[in-house]
Amino acid sequence: MPDDQPPPINREWLKRMRENKPALLHELCAMFLKDEPERIKTIRSAVETGDLELARYHAHSLKGAAAVMGMAALCDACRDVEYAARDAQADVLPVRLERLDRAAKAVCDAMRVELPQT
Repeated sequence: MPDDQPPPINREWLKRMRENKPALLHELCAMFLKDEPERIKTIRSAVETGDLELARYHAHSLKGAAAVMGMAALCDACRDVEYAARDAQADVLPVRLERLDRAAKAVCDAMRVELPQT
């Protein structure tokens, strides 16, 4: 990861969760890994079928989960998809979806490393 990029999951948040709530951290990671790939597929499918309101709704939901768990890059990518869908900017959505996919993959990879430690 380049030095100017934030980690996929905020290190301070992870540290606090490991120290204070390791069972909850494990549960959150497991739920994220189980549920969020499907939500991302739903966002992509909604964009492909032109249901931008559905794409906006799911991008907004994922943005909230990302914000709570200290996933700045994923949160930003979700916001960009949400706003493009809200504003019916279908032409920019493919690029924004690719960014969301990359950010989500980085988070999932970090979580798979984290799960054995919790």
